[in-house]
Amino acid sequence: MICEVAPAKVNLTLEILGKREDGYHDIRSVMQTIDLCDVLTFWKNEWLHVVPEYGNLPESDTLSNLDGCNYLGENLVYRAAKILKDETGYPGGALIHLRKSIPSAAGLGGGSSDAAAALKGLNRLWELGLSADELIDIGAKIGSDIAFFIHGGTCLIEGRGEIVRTVEPLPTKWFLILLIPMMLSEKTKKLYSYIGSSNYSEGEKTTDLLNKIEDYHRDKGASGCPIRSNLFNVFEMVYDNGYKEFSQWKEYTGRLGLEPLHLAGSGPAVYYISDDEKELLDLANYRLSGQKKIKKYIARTVP
Repeated sequence: MICEVAPAKVNLTLEILGKREDGYHDIRSVMQTIDLCDVLTFWKNEWLHVVPEYGNLPESDTLSNLDGCNYLGENLVYRAAKILKDETGYPGGALIHLRKSIPSAAGLGGGSSDAAAALKGLNRLWELGLSADELIDIGAKIGSDIAFFIHGGTCLIEGRGEIVRTVEPLPTKWFLILLIPMMLSEKTKKLYSYIGSSNYSEGEKTTDLLNKIEDYHRDKGASGCPIRSNLFNVFEMVYDNGYKEFSQWKEYTGRLGLEPLHLAGSGPAVYYISDDEKELLDLANYRLSGQKKIKKYIARTVP
């Protein structure tokens, strides 16, 4: 038996530099893994089979519908396992138990992280001996975010998401993550369709954040690492201008003292960052205690 943890992520910055000839957008982003995690457990088996467990997901989460009727062909864990088996010619299979805690379609990267964990876990279970770069090449056939989750920690993301470079680690930060109750069909495609040249930047906000983290390590933490003013997500402009429901929730949380809030990737999950775990416990357990529509998570940075 082998276990792999699949952490969620937040985008500390997300800038769009422009649109490419292939229709994708060039991005520049700092991404960070956090300890809101799914867990995958692997056993050798004659064929591939995934057993998903969705008990920790919000009641409104629709992920279980994707795996209905015992059909798992669209499940990213199954797809990753199938591609790895086909690419390597491994003759056997695996039984994979997937315990979900990361809500789906929230901007937290749960599906891509699960796929990356499947590649890493099966590489160990099947004793394939593949390097991280080889796993990234295989993962690219599934999605561009998988490269980041093979690395984990604090990374600079460029290109359309497939260029990943590990950078100086962000010192421990705490996140209060709020899952705003919004249903957005074809979310990522729709958000990018709203992006125009006025939303493009040169990547300078990402550079500023990286410099702040590097200064922290250079000074050996003497001045701390306050980064709230360096956080940025271009999609926040789209949400603020195009989704009245999101703006109303943001105004509500602002009145409770939860500001600034930032989108986790493409949302609709948002996060509030702090150096103080107790501050977030107070916000979650007292100021938001009467709010039942918003699912709350407290997490911290992990490598």
